[in-house]
Amino acid sequence: MDTKSSIIESNTIENSFKIEEKDDNNKEQCANLLIESTVAENIDKPIKSSPTIATRFLGVIYTLVSTFIFVCSTFITKELNVDVLDALIPMNLLHTILMIIYMKFIKHYSIYRQSTKQEIFFLVLNVFFSTSGTFAFTFAYRYLTLPDLITIRFTQVIWTAIITAVLYCEKPSLPMIVAILLTTTGVIFVAQPTFLFSKISNINETNISNDPYQHLIGLSIALYASIALSLMVISNKHLLSKYKTKHSLIMLLTAFATFCVLIVNVFYKYNFFRDHMQSFKNDFFNMRYLFASSICLLQIPALVLVQKAIKCEHPAIFTILQSSAILFSLILQNIFSSEKSNVLSLFGSTLVLTSILIITGFKFINEKRDKKKALEQNSTE
Repeated sequence: MDTKSSIIESNTIENSFKIEEKDDNNKEQCANLLIESTVAENIDKPIKSSPTIATRFLGVIYTLVSTFIFVCSTFITKELNVDVLDALIPMNLLHTILMIIYMKFIKHYSIYRQSTKQEIFFLVLNVFFSTSGTFAFTFAYRYLTLPDLITIRFTQVIWTAIITAVLYCEKPSLPMIVAILLTTTGVIFVAQPTFLFSKISNINETNISNDPYQHLIGLSIALYASIALSLMVISNKHLLSKYKTKHSLIMLLTAFATFCVLIVNVFYKYNFFRDHMQSFKNDFFNMRYLFASSICLLQIPALVLVQKAIKCEHPAIFTILQSSAILFSLILQNIFSSEKSNVLSLFGSTLVLTSILIITGFKFINEKRDKKKALEQNSTE
């Protein structure tokens, strides 16, 4: 949850939050997104050697700390009554500048280079899904509580598995079918449509969205964000494996595109829905916005921790650890906010978390089995 711009771009950005991908050898990798996007670009790097226990311990710490930063910065911004989309503008601007400095003066990469039409097409596709997905994720926070939003967000793992299975013409495995059923059921419990939960919806006075239509809008936007970020991961994998596109170039384009979208959103919002300059000054020139935007800047070092965690930890374990965002958001929401999650919403989050454990655990076991078979074949030869 990158917090959404980062969550959104990094957060994108997002951040997100970190999602699952499949390579040419039919192995799938998981990475998060939030966050938003930017992070997924480094998830495809292969693990060259088996990490030691100490290294894996660091990987666990890096993952948990970065996930907590993404969730906490998003939650604090909302509690300060600051639009998260607005608070992410400085972070995306700084992220863009840092990526230009990194590419131009540290790695000496050429920002402008000749590309084929196919590569340009997939770059545009990648940036579109990354930017729109992280923007939609942040925008949906206006209609949903953070635990509900992150729960829907993490269905991305399941969507990625489904889409890659279709693209590679794989037969769905039993664990995938079970995970899909659990995810679908979990989303229903989080959404709580009135035709199924009318009595409970009437009783639930502390939920953020007593209006079922507002809740449905938020759910639809969050689902789009989840699917869009899944498509972003798949197109990202295609760019990295087939065209050898630089990770930093994808990150730069995503950060810059997200920054532009956020600026356009500000102009649109204050030109058509607010009293122009006075509302703009009231929303941006105050201590609340300064503090919220400063907190969101922490998502940049959080992205560095994410990249370190990916190098230290197995992708499946990394994804499971990142799903701790659901638990962090539940704790923050129900302790520090007046808007509490009801029992059904908690149950739905648990089902989605369980489906993530099943799908990533299944892939982890399969990969270990494949490595063992490969070693046995090599030893016999």
